[in-house]
Amino acid sequence: MPDPDDAARIPAFADELRVDGTLVRIRPIRPGDREREAAFVRELSAASRYFRFHAALRELTPAMLERFTQVNYPHDMALVAVVDEAGGERQVGVARYVREPGTDTAEIAIVVADAWQGKGIATRLLTDLREVARGAGITHLVASVLRENGRMLELVRRLGFLHEGSSDGARAARLGKHVVPSDQRADRTQQDDPD
Repeated sequence: MPDPDDAARIPAFADELRVDGTLVRIRPIRPGDREREAAFVRELSAASRYFRFHAALRELTPAMLERFTQVNYPHDMALVAVVDEAGGERQVGVARYVREPGTDTAEIAIVVADAWQGKGIATRLLTDLREVARGAGITHLVASVLRENGRMLELVRRLGFLHEGSSDGARAARLGKHVVPSDQRADRTQQDDPD
């Protein structure tokens, strides 16, 4: 379980984009997002849940909800995309990384609500997550993507991820991307920067 002081260590982060005239805000997930995260996953289509979790899953278990909403930065982190509704915020996407123990590599995962897919939210979430991961000293991101998830494969390839092998048996492709550490970015020109 994360240390209660970890919340103070989570980097201040905020981004936003407009989607069809609606303001979508991106921010770190918080423990208070527990019910919002649960509702978000429940409302995903069966296909979207399968692509995200690589299994038929109807809803998150209490243990998963705790782990997903109480991040242990810099070892793991999640950014949520939210829109304002009459009753408060509604989650429309989430991207997270989990550092592989003892390494500077982190596995990423992302899912966007079905009605919001194909509108640039996943791209923004992943580029924002990359920046947060970079700030945590992560130098390599990997994604395990089911081979039938063509949209996600296209997205990560467009963002520069390259095939590194297979995972989940042969069901999933493992793609990776080198991330230039923050302290080295200032020494590189935009032309040289693969990010």
